[in-house]
Order: sequence, then C-alpha cells, then structure tokens
Amino acid sequence: MTHRFLSILFFTFGIMIFGNYSLCAQSPYFSIFDSFERSPNPGEGTVIIHQSESIKRLVGTHVDSENIDIINGKTYLVTKGFRIQVYSGNQRTSRGEAIEKQTKIKELYPDVEAYVTYKAPFWILHVGDYRSVEEASFLHRSLREAFPQIKNEIKIVEDDIRLLLN
Repeated sequence: MTHRFLSILFFTFGIMIFGNYSLCAQSPYFSIFDSFERSPNPGEGTVIIHQSESIKRLVGTHVDSENIDIINGKTYLVTKGFRIQVYSGNQRTSRGEAIEKQTKIKELYPDVEAYVTYKAPFWILHVGDYRSVEEASFLHRSLREAFPQIKNEIKIVEDDIRLLLN
C-alpha cells in the first residue's frame, strides 16, 4: 500500500513538473523574455526586461514581405512615420531646385536620407525617416535654422518611411 502511494505521489509530482514545462514551451507568447525572467540557478544573476506586451509579442514573428525594401544590399522596413518636407514646387525649374536643395542638405547632414519625388504636378523634397513627430522635430528646427530663406516652407509631414533592419 505504501509503495503504491509513493508511486502515485512521484507520478503526480512528475506530471506537475514536466506538464508545466511543456505548457510553457507550447505557449504562443513564450519568448526570450520569458527565459530571462525565470528564476536563476544558484550563483547566477537575474535579468529584468521592462517592455510592453505588444513588443514582446512581436519578437520572433515574421515580418510581412510587402513591407520590406532591399536597396543596395540593405533591408528596410517600410511603415507609416514622419519626414520633413523642405521643398514643394510645380514650375519648370522645380525638379532642379529640389535636387539642388537635396545636395545642400546631404552636405550638411550626410547621415540623413533626402528623397526627391514627383507627385503630379509637384516636385517634393522630403528629408529623414522618423517614427514620431518628436524624433523629427530636432532636424526640423535645424533645417529651419540652416535655410532661413525658406523656413516657412519647411514642415513635418506624415509619410511612408524606411527603417533599417540590418
């Protein structure tokens, strides 16, 4: 009787331990964050990551290829964001003016992308790729100071942006 009781006890204990482990491993939200937050082994430290649940759920998910651009061997995520519009014109000389301003901006800010596009009937120069208005505001102020003659034309606009992935 005691032998049978001990067998049932060990069997139940084994199911509890291995059952919980397999449930965690099969959880749809099990990620690297979960393994960091488990109790450490003796002598190891603890890592605590403060991250929103929405970001945690995105880790390890597949990015839709419709939103991916590969340019010169670099991979970009295309998403909604903000850019600074520096120029917009619809005259015969507008394309040349947009390219001229693009060249000057690239000289002052070599690490910032500048895009000249044509959206009938306008030639437009947008600068930067920012996820929020707050991120774009620093360059916006800087461009207004660098180009005081057109500072009233320079504004932050919503646009599709490219974020470097690799």
